Amino acid sequence: MKISLEWLNEYVDITDLTVEQIVHELTMSGLEVEEIEKVGAKFTNIITAKIKEIRQHPNADKLHLVDVDLGTQVKTVVCGAQNIKEGQIIPYASVGSKVLNRKTFEQYELTPAVIRGVESQGMLCSQDELGLEGLQEEDGILILNRLYDNIELGTDVQKLLNIQEDTVIDVAPTANRGDEMSVIGVAREICSLFNKTLKLEKQTEPSVLKRHHFEVEIKAKDACEYYAIAVLKDLKIKPSPDWMKRRLEVSGIRSINNVVDITNYVLLEYGQPLHSFDLDKLDNYLCVRRANPNETIVTLDEVERQLTNDTILCATKDKGVCVAGVFGGLNSGIDENTKNVALESAYFTPPTNRKNARSIGYRSEACARFERGVDIESTKPALIRAVNLLIKYADAKFEGISDTGINKLEDVIITLRFNQVKRILGMEIPSEKCIEILENLGFELLGKNEAAARFKTPSFRVNDVKQEVDLIEEIARIYGYDKIAPTLPNKTQSPEVSQEAKLLDKINKMFLGFGFNEAMTSSLIGEPLLNQFGLGYKKEEAVFVQNPQSEDHTMLRQTTIANILSTLKMNFDNGQKNIWLYEMGKTYFIKKPAEKIDSGVEENLMISGVMTGETNQNLWKKLPVCDFYTLKGVMESLFSLLNISGRVKLNTNDDCTYLHPGRSAKVVLLGKTPEVIGHFGEIYPILKDKMKINQDIYLFEINLTKLLEAAAIHTPKYKQLPQFPEVQRDISFAIERNITNDEIVLAIKKSANSKLFRGANLFDIYQGEHIQEGYKSMAYRITLLDEETTLTDERINNEMESIRNGLMKKFPTINFR
Repeated sequence: MKISLEWLNEYVDITDLTVEQIVHELTMSGLEVEEIEKVGAKFTNIITAKIKEIRQHPNADKLHLVDVDLGTQVKTVVCGAQNIKEGQIIPYASVGSKVLNRKTFEQYELTPAVIRGVESQGMLCSQDELGLEGLQEEDGILILNRLYDNIELGTDVQKLLNIQEDTVIDVAPTANRGDEMSVIGVAREICSLFNKTLKLEKQTEPSVLKRHHFEVEIKAKDACEYYAIAVLKDLKIKPSPDWMKRRLEVSGIRSINNVVDITNYVLLEYGQPLHSFDLDKLDNYLCVRRANPNETIVTLDEVERQLTNDTILCATKDKGVCVAGVFGGLNSGIDENTKNVALESAYFTPPTNRKNARSIGYRSEACARFERGVDIESTKPALIRAVNLLIKYADAKFEGISDTGINKLEDVIITLRFNQVKRILGMEIPSEKCIEILENLGFELLGKNEAAARFKTPSFRVNDVKQEVDLIEEIARIYGYDKIAPTLPNKTQSPEVSQEAKLLDKINKMFLGFGFNEAMTSSLIGEPLLNQFGLGYKKEEAVFVQNPQSEDHTMLRQTTIANILSTLKMNFDNGQKNIWLYEMGKTYFIKKPAEKIDSGVEENLMISGVMTGETNQNLWKKLPVCDFYTLKGVMESLFSLLNISGRVKLNTNDDCTYLHPGRSAKVVLLGKTPEVIGHFGEIYPILKDKMKINQDIYLFEINLTKLLEAAAIHTPKYKQLPQFPEVQRDISFAIERNITNDEIVLAIKKSANSKLFRGANLFDIYQGEHIQEGYKSMAYRITLLDEETTLTDERINNEMESIRNGLMKKFPTINFR
């Protein structure tokens, strides 16, 4: 945003400050100055002269000899312009004057010249050579007496044209500082930096200030909190005064006419966007509402725009006339025939204004302010300021104001503890200085003592300053970040790797050791990818993206299965037949409404993976392909690595739709309340066919957050190796098919002597011929060890007999072989 220092001086006395001081302090306080520009006359020593006589050049058909009267003397100039006539008053440059080159627009100094054998005693200037524009449409010499009456010869043209010297600084307010997008806002900043007083007078209300019968209504309450219309009649559309034109132009805004210019002027001055409607094109009614389905509007640039539900309109009873806070409508704009005006001033909320601008693909100067948050308490003063200017410079007759809503936000009261300033900034700032800085910034002191002070945040900062630490930041940036001495912390502590990071590193190394490759996919997902693999999601718990760039990235994922299957298919389609992949990534579920310190979103770290093809790649011979037991072995290794094998139980899968029900399992974490934390197994055949993959695929997804919470962390302890040999004995039997391995192992463990028993491993299972219908044959290897002596045959046989008796008691239908 460009700010004129001459304009700025109206609100804060900066005559005793240099431009360099102002620029340095603003930049150091956080309002970066990107550029400094000197504006004013681009010529020197140009005076008015009158054309006395025009003669033909003796040696050139297209050149003339022009005698010009300077008031004190007459000079002869060689000139080729075709628009000159005797009696005209024009700008005259003598030798030593500086003008612009019409081709390069660079300034140069006029030197003595002889043109076609005749000396030219200076030159007559066009508006281009003076760096001017818009004074006349025709090419050639600038005719001054068309612009001004009673011009005295020899007058300085800079003085005649009222060209003022000025300095313009281009500042770049941050996204949270909407208050700095105005001349008054920057003036406040300078007041606090240099301990000066803001010269802001209360706007004089126009005479006969009254409520007008023009009806206004806010239907979209979330988009607009205050809406006001001032009605003015019998306006005269004409050029703006020179001082207003000049200030607008140096600020980068082209002058159009007095009505439009005044709204732009107040926009720059107060930071409050205004909009002028042609009153006669309305029906004495305006409301703020959302666009209707399939509604369109033609904006002032004559482009028809398709509107969405995010579009907020200012509308009459039957049509939209303005995209609220963004762009005016062609059907209500003012033109040279406008006599009566409805002038709008409103507070549109930042989030909805941002969506509103995006909905039509247009961003204006008004948007830049509304989306940062304008001062709601300045909406009416800014409107009154514009009304006063229209009365003065457009001869308007003020009819009254009609408004609705509340032009005040809830007060923000903050207590500042002076000891916190020292703690956070690491330096002592006197409490009086802290109070002085905040008061200069507009914060109202409500009370104080030796330990603290209470402040009320001004209306123009309520969107930005809400906590004590915000006040401390304000103090720090105005006092000067450069005054805060760099210091090292009192104590230094070496970084320590967390236990979770250590476990994740072990898990990564385990999977890489098994031959897996790690995949990394996006946490953003969309319905097309979920539908591709027949996966659903909980819509009420989904975290949606408010401005998705495509339908493939509309929400945060609730499962990692779609991503891993998509990666598998891409690799398979590109010729990779042996694929072992795993990924560790998060899933996201909304579990409760968002609060100040809690987003309400539950994030779980998941580990998922996929296996297909051979167990190892070999160029010379074909190796076995992976199967369910290959994947089961990987899962058991994971549980063993985390020391939770005893807390994990594998049950039959009955609720996972993408896995084969007979060749999959669900993982249950045991505890007071057993919890299903994942699934693994072969994918459902229909899904495999849909993916057009002609080999078996094995898939897993486990809640790694739950596993890490349950992981048994202990310090390894030394244990003496046994001095005596262990003994292994096999036991086999036929048992009912519905009895699981876990049940049998538990029964063996309970039957055996705990001091001797070291494990029972299933090494054979058979069902079919020679086995009773409904039964299966199972064989276990029992390991026994006594750490104090060698086991005798008698003790071994007694232990095996005890195990058999325990099994017979637990399973009466068992048949030993």
